[in-house]
Amino acid sequence: MDSLEYSNEALEAKGLFYNKEITVYVEGQDDPLFWKYIFDLSKFRAHIEDVGGNLQLEKYIDKIIQENADFYVARDNDHSDFINHTKNHQRIINTYGYSIENSMYNMATIQEIVSKLSRQKIDIIEELNQWSKEFSRRVYNLLILDIANHKFKKGISIFGDNGYRFLKTQRSHEVCEDKVKNFVDSVRDKFTDEEIVQVKKMVKQSEKEFWFLIKGHFITSAILNLIKNQVRKNCGSNKSFSIDSLYALTIDCSSNWEDKIDIKHVVKQINTLYKTA
Repeated sequence: MDSLEYSNEALEAKGLFYNKEITVYVEGQDDPLFWKYIFDLSKFRAHIEDVGGNLQLEKYIDKIIQENADFYVARDNDHSDFINHTKNHQRIINTYGYSIENSMYNMATIQEIVSKLSRQKIDIIEELNQWSKEFSRRVYNLLILDIANHKFKKGISIFGDNGYRFLKTQRSHEVCEDKVKNFVDSVRDKFTDEEIVQVKKMVKQSEKEFWFLIKGHFITSAILNLIKNQVRKNCGSNKSFSIDSLYALTIDCSSNWEDKIDIKHVVKQINTLYKTA
């Protein structure tokens, strides 16, 4: 998005130029298409535009909260379920999980990708569901530290930008528990026992599966390897598969959306706003 500063009135009216009812601002270039599919499931006709980064999106959030600007923001939930200092407003819409990736990487979608790359119908949903549960279990201690890191503003990189350093090998889709333990031990003294206990209690009380609480970019590395390994297992050959391909094949979460707790939650949130718009 252009760095030119617009008035609130101009920002509010942008959707009208596209014959849309509302204008929704999102963080980065990966986000508009995801949110388009979500809003297409709702009662709103929305123009969706990225603002070029998290710091820029914060300015739009402040305009809504402080100046009552009449536009919308759709953003990653991050760890806002556990953090009191998160800025909230009825026109700020959050993903159900940590980020859009937690919804994109639905196991039914992953099975479909494996089938397409294998050029045959593959029924591995139970195996994939078991993998996601085991993956979540093995990174539990990282998850606790990551939430505590955000909540208590420690400034430590827990998950990082990708998960390769915690996988058994660079081509593996399995988390190495020894690597996780060694890392947790190396940073554990940065957190008090009370902080860890508090976060564990909140996570235990959360209604969300661990999968939806893990940093989305961290999951991406393992998902890429999972798909490649499953294809190799089922058709006996290696297939080239990139992050761009993964994005293209998972960004539309609208299929069977009423059976998906995460997508249904967000659509319901948007439709509730429609009644008051």
